[in-house]
Amino acid sequence: MQYKSHKEYPFISWPDIVVNNLHLATTTTTPPTCGPMTDASLDEDCSYARCVAVNSSCVTTSAGSRRCACVNKNVQISATECSLGPSVLSSTTNYIFNTDLSRTSVTVGSIMFDGLSTFPTNTFSIEGQVYPDEGILDLMRNSSHIDVALVKEISDANTFVVALRATSGAFTVQQVVTVRITSSSFTPEDVTVMLVEGTRKGTLITDVRTIGSLGGYSNFEMETTDQTARALFNVTTSGQVLCGRDMFLIDFTNNDTVAKEYIFSVKATKGGQSATIATFYILLFKSTFTTTLRENWKGNILSYTITSSKFQVAINDTLPYRLKLSKDLTTISLAKEVDYEAGITSMNFKLDLVTTTSTKSTTVDVHINIEDQNDERPKFKKAVYEFSLLAGSKGNSVVGVVDVTDRDTVGQTTFSLEGRHKDDFSINDDGVLTSKVDLTRGRFPSAIPLRVKAYDGVTYSDEANITVYLISYTINAVNLNKTFRGRVSENSPGAFVANVAVSNHTGYKFANPQADRFFSLDSKSGLVTTAIGLDRENDDQADTAFTIQAYMDSVDQCSPVTIGQLITNITDLNDNAPEFSRPSYTGSVKENSIQGTLVVGLVDIAVTDEDVGVNGFVNFALTGPGKTYFAVEKSNHNKFTIKTSGTLIDREVTPYVVLTLTGTDNPSNPNTGTTTLNITIIDVNNNAPQFNGGTTVFWVEENVGPKTITTLTATDKDEGFNAKVSYSLKDGGFGFFKVNESTGKVSTIKAIDRENRKVFNLSIEARDQGSPSLESVLNIIVNIRDVNDEKPAFTERLYKGSYTENSPCARSILTVNATDQDEGSNATITFSTTSPNFTVNNITGAIRCMIPLDYENMQQHLIEIKAENPGFPTMSATVTVEINVEDENDNPPRFDEAKYQPEITTLEWVTNNPVDVFEVTDDDSGTNGLFILSMSGETDKFYIDGDTVGVLRIKEGASQPDASTTYNFDVTATDKGSPPLSVTVPVSVDVKKIQGTSTVRFSSKDLRFSIVENRLCTTSFGRANASHDASVSVRYTLINGGDFRINTSSGALTCGKALDREAAPNHTMIVRARDIATNASDLAVVTVHILDVNDNGPEFLASSGQLVFQVKENSPGKEIGRIIAKDEDADENGRITYSIVSQTPRTHFSINPGTGSVTVSGDVDREVYEKYNLTIKAADNGDAPRTATTSATILVLDSNDNPPTFQTTYAVTVKEDSAISASVEKVSATDRDLAQHGAIAYVPNTVMVNGTVCPFNVSLETGVVKVSGDLDYETTSTYECIVTAVDMERCSNCTGRLTGSTTMSVTILDFNDNPPVFQGAPYRANISRDANISTPVTVAITATDRDSVMDGNGVVTYHILSNISYFRIDRNSGRIYVATTLDKVNDDEVTLRIRATDLPQKDPAMEAITNITISILTDQPRPFFNKTYTFLLTENEKPDEDKPVSIRAYVRRASVEECNCTYDLIGSENSSFYIDSMTGDLRQKDPIDREKTGSRFYVKVRATDRRSPHFRTTDVEVNVKDVNDNLPFFENTQHNFTVNQSAPVGHVIGRVMSVDADELSHPIYTDVTDVEGIELLRNGTLVVRASLLNYTEVDMIVSVTEGDFFGSKNISAVTTTKASIEVRPDDYNEHPPRFEKVAYEASLEFSSETGTEVKITNFRATDADGHNVTYAIQTRNDRENLKIDSQTGKISVHIKFDDTVPEVIQLVIIATDESPHPKTGSCTVTITLQGYTQTTCVAENAYSQLQQQRVLFLGLFIAMAALLAVTSIAAVFAIYKWRTVRRRTQYQENINTAHGKTTKASEQAGYDSLAAGGKDEETSYNKLRDRDFSSGVPNPAYVSTGPRPPCTPPTDPLPDYVDGGASRI
Repeated sequence: MQYKSHKEYPFISWPDIVVNNLHLATTTTTPPTCGPMTDASLDEDCSYARCVAVNSSCVTTSAGSRRCACVNKNVQISATECSLGPSVLSSTTNYIFNTDLSRTSVTVGSIMFDGLSTFPTNTFSIEGQVYPDEGILDLMRNSSHIDVALVKEISDANTFVVALRATSGAFTVQQVVTVRITSSSFTPEDVTVMLVEGTRKGTLITDVRTIGSLGGYSNFEMETTDQTARALFNVTTSGQVLCGRDMFLIDFTNNDTVAKEYIFSVKATKGGQSATIATFYILLFKSTFTTTLRENWKGNILSYTITSSKFQVAINDTLPYRLKLSKDLTTISLAKEVDYEAGITSMNFKLDLVTTTSTKSTTVDVHINIEDQNDERPKFKKAVYEFSLLAGSKGNSVVGVVDVTDRDTVGQTTFSLEGRHKDDFSINDDGVLTSKVDLTRGRFPSAIPLRVKAYDGVTYSDEANITVYLISYTINAVNLNKTFRGRVSENSPGAFVANVAVSNHTGYKFANPQADRFFSLDSKSGLVTTAIGLDRENDDQADTAFTIQAYMDSVDQCSPVTIGQLITNITDLNDNAPEFSRPSYTGSVKENSIQGTLVVGLVDIAVTDEDVGVNGFVNFALTGPGKTYFAVEKSNHNKFTIKTSGTLIDREVTPYVVLTLTGTDNPSNPNTGTTTLNITIIDVNNNAPQFNGGTTVFWVEENVGPKTITTLTATDKDEGFNAKVSYSLKDGGFGFFKVNESTGKVSTIKAIDRENRKVFNLSIEARDQGSPSLESVLNIIVNIRDVNDEKPAFTERLYKGSYTENSPCARSILTVNATDQDEGSNATITFSTTSPNFTVNNITGAIRCMIPLDYENMQQHLIEIKAENPGFPTMSATVTVEINVEDENDNPPRFDEAKYQPEITTLEWVTNNPVDVFEVTDDDSGTNGLFILSMSGETDKFYIDGDTVGVLRIKEGASQPDASTTYNFDVTATDKGSPPLSVTVPVSVDVKKIQGTSTVRFSSKDLRFSIVENRLCTTSFGRANASHDASVSVRYTLINGGDFRINTSSGALTCGKALDREAAPNHTMIVRARDIATNASDLAVVTVHILDVNDNGPEFLASSGQLVFQVKENSPGKEIGRIIAKDEDADENGRITYSIVSQTPRTHFSINPGTGSVTVSGDVDREVYEKYNLTIKAADNGDAPRTATTSATILVLDSNDNPPTFQTTYAVTVKEDSAISASVEKVSATDRDLAQHGAIAYVPNTVMVNGTVCPFNVSLETGVVKVSGDLDYETTSTYECIVTAVDMERCSNCTGRLTGSTTMSVTILDFNDNPPVFQGAPYRANISRDANISTPVTVAITATDRDSVMDGNGVVTYHILSNISYFRIDRNSGRIYVATTLDKVNDDEVTLRIRATDLPQKDPAMEAITNITISILTDQPRPFFNKTYTFLLTENEKPDEDKPVSIRAYVRRASVEECNCTYDLIGSENSSFYIDSMTGDLRQKDPIDREKTGSRFYVKVRATDRRSPHFRTTDVEVNVKDVNDNLPFFENTQHNFTVNQSAPVGHVIGRVMSVDADELSHPIYTDVTDVEGIELLRNGTLVVRASLLNYTEVDMIVSVTEGDFFGSKNISAVTTTKASIEVRPDDYNEHPPRFEKVAYEASLEFSSETGTEVKITNFRATDADGHNVTYAIQTRNDRENLKIDSQTGKISVHIKFDDTVPEVIQLVIIATDESPHPKTGSCTVTITLQGYTQTTCVAENAYSQLQQQRVLFLGLFIAMAALLAVTSIAAVFAIYKWRTVRRRTQYQENINTAHGKTTKASEQAGYDSLAAGGKDEETSYNKLRDRDFSSGVPNPAYVSTGPRPPCTPPTDPLPDYVDGGASRI
């Protein structure tokens, strides 16, 4: 742009000096020289003086005075000195300030002043004014400069003019400078930084100077209101951003914060201008977050604070079960308590921190440790512990150890003992039970009962029972050392075990009483059977060894003989169901996972089955809804893994799946165990947001500022970030609309002018935050509702019309037109006028006259027409209509006299002598007002001289009449109109005859005089003298003299009033000079010319409102119109000169001084100024010129002279997987032109600099850039595209369209679209079988990925897919290593399936799979089985030794060579087989009972190399073919069924089931009874065959037989059962009443009166069927002292209490429902009587009850007496035995002598027995003696009179008598 000098700004008066706002001329005139010169100071009169002040001059003021003043930009600094002002005032300066145009209230630059110190501060000041003053700039005056501030946002660069005014006293100097505000060349950049916690103070984060183009910037500083950010970061003045301190989140945030965002800006200065150059978004994060949580706790675990949209946090791994992400995605909490004992000791996952542009990312490793709490009760491993100890063991002997488990890892377990003998034992914290005293048989029974509890410091365990058996033994007892082996199936009570009989012995017994719990030993026959069903899975019962003792026949023995040991093996039955370690498991898997995807959390989960062999081999099956999605895979022995089946699962349909996993063992006799699998389906972003329904058409009023239109909501079926929806305006907004990113609120940004655009089609995008994100678009229509904001606009600024006078008013003169850009009623225009002479049609605008117009009354009418719309508020506009009345010739000429009768004398009859003057006027104009005079007679005598003033003269040659004569004729005035009009007046010339000759003569017949107008001529302005003789007295008179007078004597002419030249410039009259004496006379014509005076100023013909012109910009020299003024004066006084007094804002126009033609003289640019205001002066050329001014408006019309302009270049990033039509960027160009010239369209195609087409298209209308072609990062990663905009969008077939362009740099971001590719696959490798662990197998397996490694897309990791644990692979390098010793690997060649997977941070991963075959080389021989073996046999079949299974082991190195090995069998299951140690032939030794072994079991064979310790084992599978050798039997003697009475015929009631151990069983069921209505089918099914309405219960006896039986009959099998069928009525009472608690407790005062209620909390029963409930006491231990209300259940005192009532009353309460088929429920109520006291008497009415009790007590007394008698007999027997001691001793000595042994007498054993018996008797006696007689009447017979005499042993010492010992295997 070119800047002009100050002379081009006409809005400022540009004289050099202004004094008191009076213009001072800059020219100096020479003062008069008549007088001496004096000195004059500033502002003093210099008319006769010289100005002595420096830089001053004498000037003439506009008032005409002359004064001294400063000149040439000088300002007064003292009374005698003027000084040049600051340089800015003396020269034109252009300022350019760069700033951010969108920021307001910022100083953009300064206008500097220099040299101000010269000027007095008290009088000198400088001010400034901005033009145009639109509130955009603000000027702030400082001491040395003026600051320029941008206070209003502007969209484009703009230029302003600042007028500076320097004032000193009365003197003012003005100057203008230009200020151009342009956009900063640098666009502030957003900088995202991820900063790890622990970064040290002073660490350089970035150097701002490296960002963008920052040349020339300095003084960098931080700009933020966040004081924390200010404390954490530091910006140096040189532009370095540093850590201001060591970075630790805990210093500023909570402990649970893992990331927090800090935001601040950096600003700098350049050229005195401050600007923000960058905004930093710094995410401070912890690389690892570790926390410890108590188990059973829940709450928030971690949080992160992200305030901008620059970062987002995602869960990298599947969020562990129980953890939950908050709805606002900022907090992760533990939503469900964690049980440490369930194996959950820690939880780990990762948080991905990424920028929204995906250019930066990092990971936070989250480790959550679970801290165990003491919340589990200790639990004993057994409910019963049994220990054996030798009788007589000393104190501090260890008895045994009780095992307790506590799933907690905290807390110290202690034990406590209960029981009668608790004080005789101690137990330490390890559970070791120790005796505190000697355990003698005399003091303790043979089985000592104890109870034990464990306490972990918080809770107690349940009690466990301990039995301590005291075992006696006999010194040097006989031991036959026999071994008896028993084999029995578990759970078989009464089954034969062994026969331990030995000849000559009887009285068989077990040495250990514990054996009696398991076995029954017939003391006579020695036959051992099971006492109970033994449990193989119980360690105490599975394998036992008990010592058998007996007595020799016919020998009087004191101690038994030890026969030997009974070793019993319990064979397995399938009596244990598979048991899962937990009742439920949780797992997760991503939706739509491919087949074989592992369910996280459900891999290699173990199940236990305590059975063995086939009974413990578990198969798995899934049931439940959703089972088709998953498959269970048995990964190892009794371990399972859940995988996807291949049927894709949609999380949005099935968010979770609950399956039942059933584990089934032996299929021939299966047991099952179940667990629940809770599988959470992890969301994958496969659903785009969907907008919710609703209207899509909206209305908004125009001219309304920011306003909400609607809020759109979209839902996404996904969850988490995949369902977090953000909204954006995709297209159609044109800068008027915005969409809230988070809420979807659609609102206007600024007011919309409907007249520019009335409909917007907005494309709203809803996009989720998944990866990759998905979007949907909703198109809505926004209609702009019109408001009455537009004035009507007339199509012309001035209407001109013509009217022919006197025309009828029915015809319109002209029609005005107006338009209103509003619509509807707001655009309806009504016309009106206030003119009294005209009317306007209010609809059409046609203007008519009210009455015909008369030109002669008014030639021009200016009327005002108003156009008004009816909106609210109403808007109107006015226009001036100029109606010019065209003259019609409707006025004939008019004589000033109706008849002329001049008189002359014959003496005056002289050729050309005037006779009379005809003054004729015509009111018409133009030619209509011109006329000619003619005569209609006497034309030979007279003629008329002149036009408007006709002088009737005597015609030359006319003969003088001889006598007085009258001439009559007509004079006609005819105008020149068409048709002409005329008027005729009669003229009568009376000629009087006078004799003689006239001596009076005018020397000239035409006398001419002139006078000045507006002057009263009271003195003569001339004389009309006639010549005559001196003797003649002449009298002068005027004919038609009007306002003129003549002196009758002298002929002096005067006038009676001042005359106006403009009214009549000439006056014509006749003067007559007459001789008074002779009447001789003469005539002459007097013409008085009125001289002009400049008494009229110029008048403009048009008003200022009419002077509106238009001109196209850039049209120099073009004439745009004429401005005309008139002046009624004449000559120079009436000649007008035109000039332009002022023009704003610039001097771009000139005017022709003579014609008033206005032309363009400068460069008119509409984009700078759209309108100019001119002040026009018209001045006449009189001596004292008169002037007039008017204003004119010039509107600059737009032309297409500005191309579209882009404000910036663009740099965008696009992911290569972006779909066609995906939005990339929105470019924006502006055009400073208006209307169709400035309407911009974008060229759809973009091209690169070299002409290659870019794969991006630009929306023609909106500038939205979209993907138009395929993007491939691997082929082209960057594009430099040229985007072009063209103007005149709405113009078709136009020429002269302009274009603008910018560059768009597109960086293609990699998408993970290339899978890894293996190099050199497939692979082979060798490894030695002796290789150590971690030995590398081969060089790295290499896979390459074409994708970028930046986001992990090209980073490859490796995994072994095969379920082989021998090898492992380094995930990063692909190198394979030995993981376990290879010696036990059976195969010589292993094929591993290797998967290479890339690691994208955002995109779905891709993989490739290959195989590597590894040959395991054997260096040294070792056994190897190269196949599996199977042994086939039939149940109960006799072994055939000729049919062995040959087991062969080979040398590993050469598999065809048999090894030099020995073979043997391992394990107890092999007892029915044997193997040849040399050949390896395996043979059957005993028949096999399939029902004991199962159909399949395994024999383990071991082959051991003879020359080395190497061995190998193999399992030989034994398959037993079943024989139907077992009859079916019923486990239950009764089967119960229910059926409704209304059951239809054919209804299946149920099925009777029997049990058969055989696989080939074919049970047949028959009905022994004949029951009508119900039929038993042969397969056991019960079917209704007739109506059951008359039945309530049906009993059937069902028998079962085997159809194909090959075994022996078992008479003990139950082959019949009772089928009891309850026939329920349709209104069957299904539920019994239920109390809220099973047991209630209450207390009651012993002294309570009758009626006192027992208060029991929540004591009530309810019935689920809704029946009423009644209450009753079923059993009680009181004397009916209490009663219960049957309806309410309230218990109250019925009979007062006495001491016959127990202190604790126990009641059993039953509740019965009121139903035709009532049911009952019960509970116990325990009532403790408070204040219980003994009473001494019994109430009279209760004595009868006591009498009954006495009878009972009497019976007890008799029984006790009998008992005492028996005791006495026993005492006699004991004495007898004592006397036979010596004989037995002798016998014992004989035996010992026979065996070569020496023994002592063993009398002590007998004594011990007697002593024990005595103790028992004494105990019973004491119990009876101390009995508490509750009747209150003790029986004296029960009271002993003295102590019982003790039983004492003999004085001789006796040896201990001890039973034979037994040890447990």
